[in-house]
Amino acid sequence: MELSSKVSGRLDFLTEPARKIPVVGEFDLCVVGGSCTGVFAAVRAAQLGLSVALIERNIIFGGMATAAQVNGWFSLFDTTGEKQIIGGLTHEVIERLRRRDAVQDYVRADGPACRFNSAELAHRLDELVLENRIRPFLQTMFAGAVREGGRVVAAIIEDKSGRRAIRARFFIDASGDGDLLRRAGFDAWQEKAIQPVSYQMLAGGLGSAAEAWERWENVKMRAAQFNYPLTNAMQTATPWFIGHPPDDSVLNIFGARLNGVDASDADALSHVIMEARRHQRALLELLHVDNAVIPSAVAHAHALGIRETWHAKCLHKLTGEELLYGASFPDAIARGTYPVDIHSEEGVVLRYLDGRESQAQRDGSVVKRRWRPEGEETPRYYQIPFRSLVPVGADNLLVAGRIIDADREAFGAVRVMVTTNQMGEAAGVAAALSLQKDVSPAKLPPEELRRAMMESGSSLE
Repeated sequence: MELSSKVSGRLDFLTEPARKIPVVGEFDLCVVGGSCTGVFAAVRAAQLGLSVALIERNIIFGGMATAAQVNGWFSLFDTTGEKQIIGGLTHEVIERLRRRDAVQDYVRADGPACRFNSAELAHRLDELVLENRIRPFLQTMFAGAVREGGRVVAAIIEDKSGRRAIRARFFIDASGDGDLLRRAGFDAWQEKAIQPVSYQMLAGGLGSAAEAWERWENVKMRAAQFNYPLTNAMQTATPWFIGHPPDDSVLNIFGARLNGVDASDADALSHVIMEARRHQRALLELLHVDNAVIPSAVAHAHALGIRETWHAKCLHKLTGEELLYGASFPDAIARGTYPVDIHSEEGVVLRYLDGRESQAQRDGSVVKRRWRPEGEETPRYYQIPFRSLVPVGADNLLVAGRIIDADREAFGAVRVMVTTNQMGEAAGVAAALSLQKDVSPAKLPPEELRRAMMESGSSLE
Protein backbone atom coordinates (compact mmCIF):
# COMPACT_ATOMS: atom_id res chain seq x y z
CA MET A 1 0.00 0.00 0.00
CA GLU A 2 1.39 3.38 -0.99
CA LEU A 3 0.90 6.38 1.22
CA SER A 4 1.29 9.95 0.06
CA SER A 5 2.51 12.57 2.50
CA LYS A 6 2.85 16.29 3.05
CA VAL A 7 6.14 17.37 4.53
CA SER A 8 7.22 20.84 5.67
CA GLY A 9 10.35 20.26 7.71
CA ARG A 10 8.62 17.38 9.45
CA LEU A 11 5.92 14.80 8.70
CA ASP A 12 2.57 16.57 8.94
CA PHE A 13 0.16 13.89 7.80
CA LEU A 14 -0.32 10.85 5.61
CA THR A 15 -3.17 10.27 3.21
CA GLU A 16 -4.39 6.69 3.34
CA PRO A 17 -6.09 5.36 0.22
CA ALA A 18 -9.82 4.64 0.47
CA ARG A 19 -10.67 1.06 1.34
CA LYS A 20 -13.75 -1.06 1.82
CA ILE A 21 -14.59 -1.92 5.43
CA PRO A 22 -16.43 -5.19 6.06
CA VAL A 23 -19.60 -4.97 8.13
CA VAL A 24 -19.39 -7.46 10.98
CA GLY A 25 -23.04 -7.20 11.91
CA GLU A 26 -26.26 -5.20 11.96
CA PHE A 27 -27.99 -4.55 15.27
CA ASP A 28 -30.83 -2.57 16.78
CA LEU A 29 -28.41 -0.94 19.22
CA CYS A 30 -24.66 -0.43 19.44
CA VAL A 31 -23.20 0.65 22.79
CA VAL A 32 -19.70 2.12 22.75
CA GLY A 33 -18.01 1.53 26.11
CA GLY A 34 -18.37 -1.55 28.30
CA SER A 35 -18.18 0.06 31.73
CA CYS A 36 -20.94 -0.85 34.18
CA THR A 37 -22.80 2.09 32.64
CA GLY A 38 -22.45 0.62 29.15
CA VAL A 39 -23.22 -2.94 30.23
CA PHE A 40 -26.34 -1.81 32.07
CA ALA A 41 -27.49 0.15 29.01
CA ALA A 42 -26.98 -2.92 26.82
CA VAL A 43 -28.76 -5.24 29.29
CA ARG A 44 -31.85 -3.05 29.67
CA ALA A 45 -32.16 -2.68 25.89
CA ALA A 46 -31.72 -6.41 25.34
CA GLN A 47 -34.33 -7.20 27.98
CA LEU A 48 -36.77 -5.05 25.98
CA GLY A 49 -36.13 -7.06 22.85
CA LEU A 50 -33.30 -5.27 21.05
CA SER A 51 -30.33 -6.97 19.42
CA VAL A 52 -27.29 -5.31 20.97
CA ALA A 53 -23.58 -4.96 20.17
CA LEU A 54 -21.28 -3.87 23.03
CA ILE A 55 -17.82 -2.47 22.27
CA GLU A 56 -15.14 -2.42 25.00
CA ARG A 57 -11.46 -1.55 24.57
CA ASN A 58 -10.31 -3.59 27.60
CA ILE A 59 -10.37 -7.36 28.01
CA ILE A 60 -12.98 -7.12 30.78
CA PHE A 61 -16.23 -5.25 31.22
CA GLY A 62 -16.66 -2.81 34.07
CA GLY A 63 -14.45 0.16 33.19
CA MET A 64 -13.47 2.15 36.27
CA ALA A 65 -14.87 -0.53 38.61
CA THR A 66 -12.76 -3.36 37.18
CA ALA A 67 -9.96 -2.30 34.82
CA ALA A 68 -9.18 0.78 36.93
CA GLN A 69 -9.86 -1.06 40.24
CA VAL A 70 -12.09 1.67 41.68
CA ASN A 71 -13.81 -0.85 43.91
CA GLY A 72 -16.45 1.17 45.72
CA TRP A 73 -20.10 2.09 45.22
CA PHE A 74 -21.76 4.68 47.41
CA SER A 75 -25.12 4.91 49.12
CA LEU A 76 -28.28 3.55 47.51
CA PHE A 77 -30.40 5.34 50.15
CA ASP A 78 -31.65 8.87 50.74
CA THR A 79 -29.95 11.10 53.30
CA THR A 80 -32.13 9.75 56.13
CA GLY A 81 -31.04 6.21 55.36
CA GLU A 82 -34.70 5.14 55.46
CA LYS A 83 -35.64 4.98 51.77
CA GLN A 84 -33.75 3.13 49.05
CA ILE A 85 -33.60 5.47 46.07
CA ILE A 86 -31.33 3.43 43.78
CA GLY A 87 -32.39 -0.03 42.69
CA GLY A 88 -32.23 -1.70 39.32
CA LEU A 89 -29.08 -3.38 38.11
CA THR A 90 -26.81 -1.69 40.66
CA HIS A 91 -28.74 -3.34 43.49
CA GLU A 92 -28.98 -6.64 41.59
CA VAL A 93 -25.24 -6.81 40.94
CA ILE A 94 -24.41 -6.01 44.58
CA GLU A 95 -26.63 -8.91 45.65
CA ARG A 96 -24.92 -11.21 43.14
CA LEU A 97 -21.56 -10.17 44.57
CA ARG A 98 -22.81 -10.68 48.11
CA ARG A 99 -23.59 -14.31 47.33
CA ARG A 100 -19.90 -14.71 46.42
CA ASP A 101 -18.72 -13.04 49.67
CA ALA A 102 -17.27 -10.34 47.43
CA VAL A 103 -18.79 -7.27 49.14
CA GLN A 104 -17.93 -5.39 52.34
CA ASP A 105 -20.42 -2.89 53.74
CA TYR A 106 -19.25 0.21 55.58
CA VAL A 107 -20.53 3.66 56.50
CA ARG A 108 -19.35 6.99 55.07
CA ALA A 109 -20.20 10.53 56.08
CA ASP A 110 -22.91 10.54 53.38
CA GLY A 111 -24.39 7.15 54.24
CA PRO A 112 -23.89 3.39 53.81
CA ALA A 113 -21.58 2.22 51.04
CA CYS A 114 -19.84 -0.93 49.89
CA ARG A 115 -16.49 -2.15 48.64
CA PHE A 116 -16.33 -5.06 46.24
CA ASN A 117 -13.89 -7.43 44.63
CA SER A 118 -13.26 -6.02 41.15
CA ALA A 119 -12.40 -9.40 39.62
CA GLU A 120 -15.65 -10.90 40.90
CA LEU A 121 -17.56 -7.93 39.48
CA ALA A 122 -16.05 -8.67 36.05
CA HIS A 123 -17.48 -12.21 36.29
CA ARG A 124 -20.92 -10.90 37.23
CA LEU A 125 -20.91 -8.51 34.25
CA ASP A 126 -19.95 -11.39 31.94
CA GLU A 127 -22.98 -13.25 33.30
CA LEU A 128 -25.29 -10.35 32.46
CA VAL A 129 -23.91 -10.02 28.94
CA LEU A 130 -24.25 -13.73 28.23
CA GLU A 131 -27.65 -14.12 29.89
CA ASN A 132 -29.06 -11.37 27.70
CA ARG A 133 -27.44 -12.56 24.45
CA ILE A 134 -25.51 -9.35 23.88
CA ARG A 135 -22.81 -9.53 21.20
CA PRO A 136 -19.54 -8.60 22.94
CA PHE A 137 -16.61 -6.94 21.19
CA LEU A 138 -13.83 -7.08 23.81
CA GLN A 139 -10.33 -5.70 23.32
CA THR A 140 -11.84 -3.61 20.55
CA MET A 141 -11.11 0.04 19.87
CA PHE A 142 -13.84 2.33 18.59
CA ALA A 143 -12.15 4.11 15.67
CA GLY A 144 -14.76 6.26 13.97
CA ALA A 145 -18.38 6.90 13.09
CA VAL A 146 -20.42 7.20 9.93
CA ARG A 147 -23.08 9.89 10.21
CA GLU A 148 -25.91 10.89 7.92
CA GLY A 149 -27.58 14.10 9.03
CA GLY A 150 -28.60 13.74 12.66
CA ARG A 151 -28.23 9.98 12.57
CA VAL A 152 -25.25 7.74 13.27
CA VAL A 153 -25.44 4.78 10.91
CA ALA A 154 -22.28 2.83 11.71
CA ALA A 155 -19.43 2.52 14.18
CA ILE A 156 -15.94 1.73 12.86
CA ILE A 157 -13.87 -0.56 15.07
CA GLU A 158 -10.31 -1.92 15.12
CA ASP A 159 -9.63 -5.32 16.67
CA LYS A 160 -7.50 -8.41 16.09
CA SER A 161 -9.50 -9.13 12.94
CA GLY A 162 -8.68 -5.71 11.50
CA ARG A 163 -10.83 -2.70 10.68
CA ARG A 164 -14.55 -3.50 10.67
CA ALA A 165 -17.91 -1.77 10.90
CA ILE A 166 -21.03 -2.27 13.01
CA ARG A 167 -24.31 -0.99 11.63
CA ALA A 168 -27.11 -0.16 14.06
CA ARG A 169 -30.41 1.68 14.24
CA PHE A 170 -29.51 3.37 17.52
CA PHE A 171 -26.29 4.19 19.41
CA ILE A 172 -25.30 4.92 23.00
CA ASP A 173 -21.99 6.58 23.86
CA ALA A 174 -20.84 5.20 27.22
CA SER A 175 -17.15 5.62 26.41
CA GLY A 176 -16.60 8.18 29.17
CA ASP A 177 -14.69 10.50 26.84
CA GLY A 178 -17.45 10.99 24.28
CA ASP A 179 -15.51 9.10 21.61
CA LEU A 180 -18.56 8.31 19.48
CA LEU A 181 -20.23 11.66 20.09
CA ARG A 182 -17.18 13.71 19.13
CA ARG A 183 -16.05 11.62 16.17
CA ALA A 184 -19.56 11.73 14.78
CA GLY A 185 -19.32 15.53 14.89
CA PHE A 186 -21.78 16.37 17.66
CA ASP A 187 -20.96 19.20 20.04
CA ALA A 188 -18.92 18.64 23.20
CA TRP A 189 -17.17 20.91 25.68
CA GLN A 190 -14.53 20.80 28.42
CA GLU A 191 -14.02 22.60 31.71
CA LYS A 192 -10.99 24.87 31.92
CA ALA A 193 -9.76 22.88 34.91
CA ILE A 194 -10.45 19.17 34.46
CA GLN A 195 -10.70 17.07 37.61
CA PRO A 196 -7.51 15.03 38.17
CA VAL A 197 -6.87 11.40 37.32
CA SER A 198 -5.68 8.77 39.78
CA TYR A 199 -4.19 5.31 39.65
CA GLN A 200 -4.90 2.21 41.72
CA MET A 201 -2.77 -0.74 42.78
CA LEU A 202 -3.40 -3.90 44.79
CA ALA A 203 -0.64 -4.45 47.32
CA GLY A 204 0.26 -6.91 50.08
CA GLY A 205 2.52 -6.73 53.10
CA LEU A 206 0.84 -3.66 54.59
CA GLY A 207 -1.46 -5.38 57.05
CA SER A 208 -4.99 -4.04 57.43
CA ALA A 209 -6.13 -0.70 56.06
CA ALA A 210 -5.84 0.78 59.56
CA GLU A 211 -2.26 -0.49 59.87
CA ALA A 212 -1.39 0.93 56.45
CA TRP A 213 -2.76 4.34 57.43
CA GLU A 214 -0.71 4.24 60.65
CA ARG A 215 2.42 3.34 58.72
CA TRP A 216 1.74 6.20 56.30
CA GLU A 217 1.41 8.71 59.16
CA ASN A 218 4.76 7.56 60.52
CA VAL A 219 6.68 7.95 57.26
CA LYS A 220 4.96 10.62 55.15
CA MET A 221 7.33 13.37 56.31
CA ARG A 222 10.09 11.51 54.45
CA ALA A 223 8.18 11.39 51.14
CA ALA A 224 10.65 13.70 49.39
CA GLN A 225 13.47 11.21 50.00
CA PHE A 226 11.68 8.72 47.78
CA ASN A 227 10.61 11.21 45.13
CA TYR A 228 6.99 10.77 46.13
CA PRO A 229 5.64 14.31 45.62
CA LEU A 230 3.02 15.55 48.03
CA THR A 231 3.35 19.28 47.64
CA ASN A 232 3.68 20.09 43.95
CA ALA A 233 0.87 21.12 41.61
CA MET A 234 0.95 17.77 39.80
CA GLN A 235 -0.20 15.75 42.80
CA THR A 236 -2.60 16.59 45.60
CA ALA A 237 -3.70 14.96 48.85
CA THR A 238 -2.58 11.64 50.29
CA PRO A 239 -2.96 8.05 49.10
CA TRP A 240 -6.00 6.07 50.24
CA PHE A 241 -5.82 2.52 51.62
CA ILE A 242 -9.00 0.59 50.89
CA GLY A 243 -9.97 -2.99 51.68
CA HIS A 244 -10.40 -5.45 48.81
CA PRO A 245 -12.82 -8.19 49.86
CA PRO A 246 -12.72 -10.92 50.86
CA ASP A 247 -8.94 -11.03 51.55
CA ASP A 248 -8.00 -8.49 54.24
CA SER A 249 -4.30 -9.04 53.55
CA VAL A 250 -4.62 -7.33 50.14
CA LEU A 251 -5.28 -3.58 50.01
CA ASN A 252 -6.34 -1.37 47.15
CA ILE A 253 -4.16 1.74 47.15
CA PHE A 254 -5.71 4.77 45.50
CA GLY A 255 -2.58 6.66 44.61
CA ALA A 256 -1.70 10.14 43.53
CA ARG A 257 -4.31 12.48 42.11
CA LEU A 258 -2.55 13.90 39.06
CA ASN A 259 -3.74 17.34 37.97
CA GLY A 260 -3.64 19.08 34.63
CA VAL A 261 -4.16 15.89 32.60
CA ASP A 262 -6.59 15.52 29.72
CA ALA A 263 -6.88 11.74 29.62
CA SER A 264 -8.66 11.91 26.26
CA ASP A 265 -5.32 13.01 24.74
CA ALA A 266 -3.34 9.90 23.76
CA ASP A 267 0.12 11.36 24.41
CA ALA A 268 -0.87 12.78 27.78
CA LEU A 269 -2.44 9.44 28.71
CA SER A 270 0.71 7.44 27.93
CA HIS A 271 2.88 9.79 29.98
CA VAL A 272 0.64 10.02 33.01
CA ILE A 273 0.09 6.24 33.32
CA MET A 274 3.84 5.66 33.59
CA GLU A 275 4.24 8.60 35.98
CA ALA A 276 1.42 7.27 38.16
CA ARG A 277 3.04 3.82 38.28
CA ARG A 278 6.31 5.47 39.32
CA HIS A 279 4.44 7.20 42.15
CA GLN A 280 3.00 3.89 43.32
CA ARG A 281 6.44 2.26 43.30
CA ALA A 282 7.88 5.19 45.26
CA LEU A 283 5.04 4.92 47.75
CA LEU A 284 5.77 1.24 48.41
CA GLU A 285 9.45 2.05 48.98
CA LEU A 286 8.45 4.81 51.38
CA LEU A 287 6.10 2.50 53.29
CA HIS A 288 8.95 0.02 53.72
CA VAL A 289 10.95 2.54 55.78
CA ASP A 290 11.69 1.21 59.29
CA ASN A 291 9.51 -1.85 58.74
CA ALA A 292 10.73 -5.41 58.37
CA VAL A 293 7.88 -6.48 56.09
CA ILE A 294 8.43 -5.44 52.48
CA PRO A 295 5.18 -4.31 50.85
CA SER A 296 4.75 -5.57 47.30
CA ALA A 297 2.54 -4.82 44.33
CA VAL A 298 0.06 -7.61 43.64
CA ALA A 299 -1.56 -6.06 40.58
CA HIS A 300 -1.56 -2.68 38.90
CA ALA A 301 -4.80 -1.35 37.48
CA HIS A 302 -5.07 -1.83 33.73
CA ALA A 303 -6.74 1.53 33.23
CA LEU A 304 -6.31 5.00 34.64
CA GLY A 305 -8.91 6.27 37.10
CA ILE A 306 -10.45 9.12 35.11
CA ARG A 307 -12.88 11.57 36.68
CA GLU A 308 -13.51 13.92 33.79
CA THR A 309 -12.59 14.74 30.19
CA TRP A 310 -15.40 15.87 27.87
CA HIS A 311 -19.08 16.73 28.27
CA ALA A 312 -21.78 16.38 25.61
CA LYS A 313 -23.79 19.47 24.71
CA CYS A 314 -27.26 18.22 25.54
CA LEU A 315 -30.77 19.59 25.76
CA HIS A 316 -30.19 20.54 29.41
CA LYS A 317 -27.07 21.27 31.44
CA LEU A 318 -27.55 20.09 35.01
CA THR A 319 -26.42 22.75 37.48
CA GLY A 320 -25.06 22.65 41.00
CA GLU A 321 -27.92 24.81 42.21
CA GLU A 322 -30.48 22.35 40.83
CA LEU A 323 -28.68 19.47 42.46
CA LEU A 324 -27.97 20.96 45.89
CA TYR A 325 -31.48 22.38 46.26
CA GLY A 326 -33.17 19.16 45.13
CA ALA A 327 -34.82 20.39 41.93
CA SER A 328 -37.57 18.08 40.70
CA PHE A 329 -37.61 17.12 37.01
CA PRO A 330 -40.56 15.58 35.11
CA ASP A 331 -38.03 13.50 33.15
CA ALA A 332 -35.94 12.39 36.15
CA ILE A 333 -34.22 9.08 35.37
CA ALA A 334 -31.70 8.83 38.22
CA ARG A 335 -31.28 9.85 41.85
CA GLY A 336 -28.42 10.14 44.29
CA THR A 337 -27.01 11.56 47.48
CA TYR A 338 -23.27 11.46 46.82
CA PRO A 339 -21.90 14.91 47.72
CA VAL A 340 -20.46 17.45 45.36
CA ASP A 341 -16.86 16.22 45.22
CA ILE A 342 -14.44 18.51 43.42
CA HIS A 343 -10.75 17.63 43.20
CA SER A 344 -8.26 20.31 42.23
CA GLU A 345 -4.69 21.46 42.82
CA GLU A 346 -5.84 23.06 46.08
CA GLY A 347 -7.27 19.84 47.50
CA VAL A 348 -10.69 18.19 47.68
CA VAL A 349 -13.98 19.92 48.48
CA LEU A 350 -16.98 17.87 49.65
CA ARG A 351 -20.35 19.63 49.78
CA TYR A 352 -23.19 17.59 51.29
CA LEU A 353 -26.93 17.96 50.76
CA ASP A 354 -27.46 18.60 54.48
CA GLY A 355 -25.35 21.76 54.33
CA ARG A 356 -22.02 20.45 55.59
CA GLU A 357 -18.82 21.18 53.69
CA SER A 358 -15.27 20.01 54.18
CA GLN A 359 -12.08 20.85 52.35
CA ALA A 360 -9.08 18.54 52.51
CA GLN A 361 -5.97 20.66 52.05
CA ARG A 362 -2.85 19.55 50.20
CA ASP A 363 -1.05 19.11 53.52
CA GLY A 364 -3.70 16.62 54.67
CA SER A 365 -5.48 18.98 57.07
CA VAL A 366 -9.26 19.33 56.81
CA VAL A 367 -11.31 22.54 57.13
CA LYS A 368 -14.97 22.06 58.03
CA ARG A 369 -17.75 24.62 57.54
CA ARG A 370 -21.32 24.98 56.26
CA TRP A 371 -22.47 26.13 52.84
CA ARG A 372 -26.18 26.05 53.86
CA PRO A 373 -27.41 27.69 57.11
CA GLU A 374 -28.15 25.39 60.03
CA GLY A 375 -31.84 24.50 60.28
CA GLU A 376 -32.70 25.22 56.65
CA GLU A 377 -34.74 22.49 54.96
CA THR A 378 -32.58 20.10 52.94
CA PRO A 379 -33.44 17.67 50.14
CA ARG A 380 -33.26 13.94 50.82
CA TYR A 381 -31.76 13.27 47.38
CA TYR A 382 -31.21 14.92 44.01
CA GLN A 383 -32.46 14.01 40.54
CA ILE A 384 -30.86 13.75 37.10
CA PRO A 385 -33.01 14.66 34.07
CA PHE A 386 -33.09 12.57 30.90
CA ARG A 387 -32.54 15.74 28.85
CA SER A 388 -28.95 15.89 30.13
CA LEU A 389 -28.27 12.65 28.21
CA VAL A 390 -29.76 13.79 24.87
CA PRO A 391 -27.16 15.43 22.59
CA VAL A 392 -28.30 18.49 20.66
CA GLY A 393 -29.05 17.58 17.04
CA ALA A 394 -28.87 13.80 17.52
CA ASP A 395 -31.77 11.68 16.24
CA ASN A 396 -30.56 8.23 17.31
CA LEU A 397 -27.78 8.83 19.84
CA LEU A 398 -27.75 9.08 23.63
CA VAL A 399 -24.87 9.55 26.06
CA ALA A 400 -24.51 7.94 29.49
CA GLY A 401 -21.86 8.28 32.18
CA ARG A 402 -19.37 11.03 32.88
CA ILE A 403 -19.97 12.55 29.43
CA ILE A 404 -23.25 13.95 30.90
CA ASP A 405 -23.94 17.65 30.36
CA ALA A 406 -23.42 19.09 33.85
CA ASP A 407 -21.62 22.11 35.27
CA ARG A 408 -18.56 21.79 37.50
CA GLU A 409 -20.49 21.59 40.76
CA ALA A 410 -23.23 19.20 39.63
CA PHE A 411 -20.74 16.98 37.84
CA GLY A 412 -18.71 16.64 41.03
CA ALA A 413 -21.65 14.70 42.49
CA VAL A 414 -23.14 12.76 39.57
CA ARG A 415 -19.89 11.42 38.09
CA VAL A 416 -19.77 8.44 40.49
CA MET A 417 -20.82 4.95 39.44
CA VAL A 418 -24.06 4.57 41.40
CA THR A 419 -25.47 7.48 39.37
CA THR A 420 -23.81 6.75 36.02
CA ASN A 421 -25.12 3.18 36.29
CA GLN A 422 -28.65 4.59 36.38
CA MET A 423 -27.90 6.77 33.36
CA GLY A 424 -26.92 3.63 31.48
CA GLU A 425 -30.17 1.90 32.36
CA ALA A 426 -32.15 4.99 31.30
CA ALA A 427 -30.33 5.18 27.97
CA GLY A 428 -30.93 1.50 27.24
CA VAL A 429 -34.65 1.74 28.00
CA ALA A 430 -34.93 5.00 26.03
CA ALA A 431 -33.23 3.42 23.02
CA ALA A 432 -35.78 0.60 23.00
CA LEU A 433 -38.76 2.96 23.37
CA SER A 434 -37.44 5.34 20.69
CA LEU A 435 -37.15 2.49 18.20
CA GLN A 436 -40.54 1.05 19.15
CA LYS A 437 -42.24 4.43 18.70
CA ASP A 438 -40.06 5.55 15.78
CA VAL A 439 -39.26 8.88 17.46
CA SER A 440 -36.03 10.63 18.38
CA PRO A 441 -35.06 10.55 22.07
CA ALA A 442 -35.87 14.27 22.35
CA LYS A 443 -39.52 13.51 21.54
CA LEU A 444 -39.87 10.52 23.85
CA PRO A 445 -42.64 11.14 26.43
CA PRO A 446 -40.87 11.30 29.82
CA GLU A 447 -43.71 9.62 31.71
CA GLU A 448 -43.47 6.59 29.42
CA LEU A 449 -39.70 6.38 29.88
CA ARG A 450 -40.00 6.57 33.66
CA ARG A 451 -42.78 3.98 33.70
CA ALA A 452 -40.73 1.56 31.60
CA MET A 453 -37.68 2.07 33.82
CA MET A 454 -39.67 1.33 36.97
CA GLU A 455 -41.13 -1.77 35.37
CA SER A 456 -37.51 -2.85 34.75
CA GLY A 457 -36.64 -2.38 38.42
CA SER A 458 -35.44 1.22 38.70
CA SER A 459 -36.35 3.13 41.87
CA LEU A 460 -37.90 6.42 40.75
CA GLU A 461 -41.03 6.81 42.91
